[in-house]
Amino acid sequence: MRRLLAIAVLLATAGALFALVVGSSAQGSSTSQIDAIFDDAKGLVGGQVLKIAGAQAGTIDNVVLTKGYKARIEMTVDSRFMPFKQDANCTILAEGLISENYVECDPGSADSPPLRSSGGFPPTVPVSNTTEPVSLLDLFDIFNLPTRERFTVLVNELGIGTAGEGQNINNIILRANPALALARQVIGILNRQRAQLATAVDATSTVAANLSHNTAGLQGFLDNAATLTETTAAHHSNLALTINRLPGLLAVAQPSLEELNTVAVDGTPLVQQIHASVPALNRVATDLGPFVTAAKPGLAKLGATLAKAIPAIRDATPLIKVVRNYARNSLPSTKLTGELFTNLQQKGFVENFLSIFYYLAASMSRFDATSHMLGFALLAPNNGMCTSYATTPVTGCSSNFGGAPAPSIAGGSAGAGANARPSSGRTGTPSTARGTAPSAPSSSTTQKTVATPQNVPSSTPSPAPSSSAGQSPTTLQSLLNYLIR
Repeated sequence: MRRLLAIAVLLATAGALFALVVGSSAQGSSTSQIDAIFDDAKGLVGGQVLKIAGAQAGTIDNVVLTKGYKARIEMTVDSRFMPFKQDANCTILAEGLISENYVECDPGSADSPPLRSSGGFPPTVPVSNTTEPVSLLDLFDIFNLPTRERFTVLVNELGIGTAGEGQNINNIILRANPALALARQVIGILNRQRAQLATAVDATSTVAANLSHNTAGLQGFLDNAATLTETTAAHHSNLALTINRLPGLLAVAQPSLEELNTVAVDGTPLVQQIHASVPALNRVATDLGPFVTAAKPGLAKLGATLAKAIPAIRDATPLIKVVRNYARNSLPSTKLTGELFTNLQQKGFVENFLSIFYYLAASMSRFDATSHMLGFALLAPNNGMCTSYATTPVTGCSSNFGGAPAPSIAGGSAGAGANARPSSGRTGTPSTARGTAPSAPSSSTTQKTVATPQNVPSSTPSPAPSSSAGQSPTTLQSLLNYLIR
C-alpha cells in the first residue's frame, strides 16, 4: 500500500506540475476573462486548469459565491478561444480518481451569437449550460453513517421538499444528463475494478498506520516534492516545449520501436542458445590463459621464422604463379590422362606391355635343349690372356661351350677391328674372341632362324648346319613347348 500511496502522490504532483507549466506558458500570451456559473464549485480553487477540447487554454483565477448561492468561477482564457458563444457550455471534471478537478469548456458553435459582458462581469456561461460530475468521494460518502441517515431523511422528506419545484427539478435533471452519463461510465469502471478497490479500501487503515509511524519520512517526501515543484516551475518553458515535441518524437520512434520489438521476439531463440553455450564459453575463457602462456614462445619464434620466410615466399611468388597457371591450363589434360591411366590399369596394359618385353627378350636370347640364356657374356680373367679384345684368334681363349673351339667364320677376322666385340650365339670362333664368354652349342643356336609364334627370325644369315643338325627337330619341339607354356 505504500507503493499505491506513493504512486497516487506522484500522479497528483505530476498533474500539478503539468498544470503549472502549461498555465505559465498560456499566461505568456494575450488573455481574456470568462466566467461560468455552477451549482457547486466541487473543490475548484484558484490556480487550477481551464481546458478546451482537452488542451489547457487558461487557469481559474477565483471562485466566488453569487447572490443566488451559486458558484461563479472566474477564469483567464487565451484570447485565441474568444469569444465564447451563447451556446457555450462548461463542466467540472477530475484529472483522475484521486486527483484535483478542472473546468472543461466548449466555446460554442460558430453561427451562435457571442456572449456579452453585463452587470460589471465579463462574458459568463450561465448555470443552464454548466454541469458538474459525481465524484468518487461522493459515492463513498453515501455509505457513511451520517450520510446514510441524512439520505434517509432526504428521501422521506423528498415529497415536501420538491413540492412546487417541479420545473426546477426538471431543469436540474436536464443539466445532470452529461454528469449522469459520465457517472454511469465511472460506475462501470468501478464495477470492473471492484476487487482492487476493495483491497485498496481495506488497506487504508494499514497505510494510515504506517504513515503515522513515519511522519518524518512523509514530511521529507513532501518537502522534496515541493522542491521538485519549484524547480520544475522555474523550467516551465523548456518543459512545455519538450511536452509539445513529445508527440512528434513518439510518432517518429514508433517504427523503430516496432522493429526493435520484432528483433527482440526473433532474437529470443538465439539468446536462449547463447545462454546454453555460456558454460562452454566460460571453459574456453578459462583455458585460454594457459594456452596463451604456452603459445607465447612459439609466437615469438614464429615472428623470426616469418621474417626469414617472407623473402623466400616473395621470391617464390612468380614460380607459384607459373605453377598455378600450369596447373590450371593442364587440368583438362591431367583429368584425361588420369582417365587413360585408370583405363589402362583396368585393361591390364602394364602386364601386357611387360609381357611384350619378356617375349622379345625370350625370342632374341640364345637357348639350348634345357632353357634360354640372356645374351650377355662375363669376361673372366685367364692369366690375363682373355680379357682384352683381339683381331685374331688366341689359343686357349674361346667363347664356345664344351670342347675344342669351332672353326672361325670365313672372313671373320678380315672385317674385325681392334675394338670388335665377340660373337654371341653364332657357331665358329669369333675373330675377336680371346675371352671365355660362353655361347650356345651350334646344335641349338643354328635353329635361331626358325620362325615360331614367339620367336623373331635373326637378321644375320645362319651358317651351315653342324654335325648335330640331326637333333634339330627335338630341340625345336622343346623350344616350342617352352614358349607356349
